Amino acid sequence: MQHTNVPHARLVLQDAMFVRNKLENETGRIEWRLYWILAVVLLRAVGHVLDKVDGAANAKVKKAANDLHRSWRAGDENAIFRDFIEHERNNILKEYTFEMTEGPVPIMAYLQSQDGFDVVRQFLIEENIYRPMASGAYEGEDGRTLLDDDISWWAVQLDAVDRSSA
Repeated sequence: MQHTNVPHARLVLQDAMFVRNKLENETGRIEWRLYWILAVVLLRAVGHVLDKVDGAANAKVKKAANDLHRSWRAGDENAIFRDFIEHERNNILKEYTFEMTEGPVPIMAYLQSQDGFDVVRQFLIEENIYRPMASGAYEGEDGRTLLDDDISWWAVQLDAVDRSSA
């Protein structure tokens, strides 16, 4: 087992991964929304637990986390933190609104021209195949992919804290 200086933050990340996996097959509307909320809140909680729990137990972790936290406010490599997780968590906790789409997703298909007229058909994706963000910096991207990206981003951050605080 790998030694880690951020055991509580990693536990939160592990729980977020578990909830993220639930979103893959969940088709119930209310359940999907609740798993979405839980995944977003857990992913934002990683940083708070890193600072308040793991940082309180280890001064080197606190310093490394604080140094990294300043860098999270800038740079394209940290946009997933600012523009997705922090933003969506604030939407949920402060306004109970979501940039995640719910329900069937309308898809417009432009078929080739017939007799000089363009044929346009609208289809609804009612399955759990595509769950796009309805607005914001990641509009159109599947929310589950964004959760995956954020999970990977947090893993890199926690590894950096471990290296800096060893």
